[in-house]
Amino acid sequence: MDTIIYENDALPVYIKTESIRERSTHSEISHYHESIELIVINNGRILCQTDAEVFELHSGDVCFINRKHMHSLLPLEGQECCHKVLIVGMSLLSANAPLYERFVRPMLDDGRFSHVRFAGSDSPSAEIAAIIRRMEQLQFHKESGYELEMISQLLRLLRQLYLAYTGNDSLPVADGNAAVQQRMTEFIYKNYPNQISLDDIAAAGSVSRSQCTKLFNTYTRLSPVAFLNHHRLEVSLEMLRRTRSSVAEIAQSCGFSDQSYFSRLFQRRFGCTPLSYRKSGQKGVSA
Repeated sequence: MDTIIYENDALPVYIKTESIRERSTHSEISHYHESIELIVINNGRILCQTDAEVFELHSGDVCFINRKHMHSLLPLEGQECCHKVLIVGMSLLSANAPLYERFVRPMLDDGRFSHVRFAGSDSPSAEIAAIIRRMEQLQFHKESGYELEMISQLLRLLRQLYLAYTGNDSLPVADGNAAVQQRMTEFIYKNYPNQISLDDIAAAGSVSRSQCTKLFNTYTRLSPVAFLNHHRLEVSLEMLRRTRSSVAEIAQSCGFSDQSYFSRLFQRRFGCTPLSYRKSGQKGVSA
């Protein structure tokens, strides 16, 4: 599960324009949020996987990804892609309890409503993109009372999602395997600092070892153990950037009992040693 750091905890909205190659927000590893996410493709093409479905997003397209659904963004060979990401925390979505219970919760809790792709040629995509641009401007300028307009824009956005949800008479059958995968992924997110075996991961999903491996290959394109190690490495990046813990301490905190093994995996994945990464990319170090 990606940890989103919001600029204002009272207004949990994250907006960023990024390149798929830079991966400043997303890694290529499948993950899920407790929050909802929208992606606006400014230019280029990108490959998106949500649960087991893989599809392309083109310039002008907008994609909504529901909370707690596995997803990843992948570059297409030879393609550059610039896109805008909006992530909204649940505390803001549920702030108005009557509206949340009547309109928002039913669609967010519907396992069939994993994502929606709004084609760039359709009017909802243009309206959603305009709303997100406006929210980005508000967050950047922070004029007096901007939070109130941010909320009004969010309500406009939620209405578009609600119309897409209620106007779709052919939602697919809920993917039961997606729920199993989510439980196994959540187990890894919660227990990665500990020693975890393939049996432990399979038990979290109440499936066999072979079924566990099959599901991870389908939903993440990795084996369960490889996914575990990739997640540990992603966590180590944050620790290298944001703490003064030693490399040995970070390795231990992330579940690697052998520092040299951690360093080898880190260099294989990111092309540099943990210490080199810290020296070149450390930001916002805390005590």
